[in-house]
Amino acid sequence: MTIFLLLLGAVLLQFLAEWFYRNHWDRHLEVDVKFQDHPVHEGERAYLTETIENRKWLLLPMLQAAFRVHRNLFFEEEENTSISDYTYKRDIFSVLFYQKIQREIPFLARKRGYYEIGQAEILTRGLLMNRELYLTVPLSTHLYVYPRTIPVSNMEIPFKKLMGQVLVRQRMYEDPFSFRGLREYRPGDPMNKINWKASAKEGDMMVNLLDSTSSAQVLIFLDVEDETIWKYEEIHEAGISLAVSLAEQLLKRGIATGLITNGRDHLTKLPIAVMPGTGRGQLVKLYQNLARLDLDLPAGKFPELLSAQSRLLAEGRGIPLLISKNQGRSLFAGMESLAKAGGSAMWISTLYKDMEWKLPSSPYMEIIRWEVPR
Repeated sequence: MTIFLLLLGAVLLQFLAEWFYRNHWDRHLEVDVKFQDHPVHEGERAYLTETIENRKWLLLPMLQAAFRVHRNLFFEEEENTSISDYTYKRDIFSVLFYQKIQREIPFLARKRGYYEIGQAEILTRGLLMNRELYLTVPLSTHLYVYPRTIPVSNMEIPFKKLMGQVLVRQRMYEDPFSFRGLREYRPGDPMNKINWKASAKEGDMMVNLLDSTSSAQVLIFLDVEDETIWKYEEIHEAGISLAVSLAEQLLKRGIATGLITNGRDHLTKLPIAVMPGTGRGQLVKLYQNLARLDLDLPAGKFPELLSAQSRLLAEGRGIPLLISKNQGRSLFAGMESLAKAGGSAMWISTLYKDMEWKLPSSPYMEIIRWEVPR
């Protein structure tokens, strides 16, 4: 009888312990996975931080934390990692009572993009290891992987030609508040430029020389449409890198720069448009928008986009710069129309070496072929 009662007590104690564990294992348990705070460029290394904190008097002998990220983020530790369309990362911990475990997991950002982790799956087993217990933890963390940039020395020709157009455009608009010097009056000079005080002093008519205004701006048109069933992701990625690299150099020189593309935003699913601006904030905005550009979403028709956005260049101070592999007649007509209205434009045609060059020459715009390596 005594043995029976002891066995019954042991079974009851085991049942109560198992019941208590199943109902309390996830209390005061905090799990977090967080990307690093700052963005990285394509091809650079980054890390995320995994945190497990058990704030109770109940140890967790086996706890598995799992989450998924896009496979473009490559984890060098292949153990406990499975890869399909996503990378599934699983780590197993043994967590004591009132213990906090934190570890940094490095990875390689192989491709530009906007990456999120939305949840983590937590799994443990009962004390007898005969039942699995699950918990889904919502997360909110993201990482910007900016496009790869091109050194200035590698894009010297298009950049010099573009800067030449910018300088010509700036000289067309004088700043009435920026005095540069004096010169003698010439027939045809407007009366409001005559400096009467200097003229009286010199005994000859003198006119003011004014610096040009820096209001000339560049509006980059980025075309990522595939007109056929063939996909040209490498060419579009090269165009994205070229666009942001040129924009960065223009902004460093104080030139207002914007970007219009028929590529769609990964978050909003809408075409991306960044109005011209200057400063560090404008560069960050361009980087973030181009990181979110999703080539898997259908792109709009670019000739229609050119027509819709032509009002941005109506004052004649904006220089349109098109980056596109497409060479259709309607696209050429749209760009030439903008070039005629504004006085200048540039077209950078991104093509593989073996692709045919179909664009005719134009007296209104500069056309450059940019070869993309396969």
